[in-house]
Amino acid sequence: MKFFSAFLVCVILVFLPSKLYSQEYWKSISSPTDKLLKNLFFVDSLTGWCAGQEGTIIHTTDGGRTWEIQNSTVEWFIVDVFFLNKDDGWALTIKETPPFGTIILSTANGGNDWIQSAYPENNIFMNTIFFFDSLNGFLGGSIISRTTDGGISWQEADIDSNMISGLPVHNFSFYNRQFGYACGGFIDLAGVIWKTTDYGFNWSAQGVSPDQIFDLYVIDSLNTITLSGDPEGFFGVGDIKTTDAGETWSYDALSFFALSFAIDFRTENEAWSASGFKFLYTTNKGVEWLEKSIPDSAVIFDLQFTDTSTGYAVGENGAILKYDPHPSAVIDADVDKSLLNFDLMQNYPNPFNPKTTIKYAIPEFQFAVLKVYDVLGNEISTLVNEEKPAGHYEVTFNPESGIRYRASGIYYYRLTAGSFSKTLKMIYLK
Repeated sequence: MKFFSAFLVCVILVFLPSKLYSQEYWKSISSPTDKLLKNLFFVDSLTGWCAGQEGTIIHTTDGGRTWEIQNSTVEWFIVDVFFLNKDDGWALTIKETPPFGTIILSTANGGNDWIQSAYPENNIFMNTIFFFDSLNGFLGGSIISRTTDGGISWQEADIDSNMISGLPVHNFSFYNRQFGYACGGFIDLAGVIWKTTDYGFNWSAQGVSPDQIFDLYVIDSLNTITLSGDPEGFFGVGDIKTTDAGETWSYDALSFFALSFAIDFRTENEAWSASGFKFLYTTNKGVEWLEKSIPDSAVIFDLQFTDTSTGYAVGENGAILKYDPHPSAVIDADVDKSLLNFDLMQNYPNPFNPKTTIKYAIPEFQFAVLKVYDVLGNEISTLVNEEKPAGHYEVTFNPESGIRYRASGIYYYRLTAGSFSKTLKMIYLK
């Protein structure tokens, strides 16, 4: 899309990185495309889709180890993608030839086949799509529309009339079916948050910042958090919060510059924002935000955590990043990697309670899998399942992290990497 390309150039010129902190948690993984990826959606830690420039949609079922390029049937920019499960999903694109409008793509088989349908009105441009189930969903952009028949028909929702209520919607975030928000706005006009309390039939708009808002995160029924930035770089990032279910919003300007394109929480207190040339992150639920650099100087536009151990981010030139919850002491550049061998060390302490540390070594870039089994051979935990560069690593195993793991006794842990495989025994005592 031409307007997105122009906007991207503006962002790149303004937010060239200056002094950023070292990167520890995000790792670049292989990508099958060099096209700009603007959005992603994962239904679990292994299965997800990324989409963007020139109709690109790619799909993984193994946590990004391999990717399949899907035939979206369009050559226009995919502006959003959403899935209910491994089969049922939707994507949006803007038709760039007359008659102009929004094309909705749908699939019932995980994207193996995408079916086109046009939004019933021309010159309506939608940016985001959201579904609660196979029948009930929303579109947001020039207007807000809802469907109760899986997208066969769409009805425009009622939005209160004021100076900002007609600005573009960029995203939805619901607390439940009855109560939720939309966010959006326009550069140098207003950042807007719309709220519904009646299942999306009616929405009220409130201006909360000087510039548009691309995403927000609902923490609970009262608390929601978002960030807003100035694309021109004149003002710092806006830290925006509500503690009263959207009745009022606070705005605090942070001391650094960025745009926040997406925001998601990894844990109850730790959140990350995809912010172009940098990540923003907080470890105290947004009380303080910090900056992190991005591997390989990538430009990132979307991110999502599927659980506390797994997250993904996508961006320019086909960049795909994966979150590593166990930042490792990878071998230094001045150390001879040839001295390394595959190895799995005995856990320490052993016996242990409540947790133990497992160390291992990888002598070359390799896909590594570290799993824990009970005495019957049943797999009970996957500690590592991703590509690793050469280095020494350590992970923590805590049987108390899952109710099914709490029995005292003997457990086995196995490392598999390439042709290497080794299994050791450990004892858990409650």
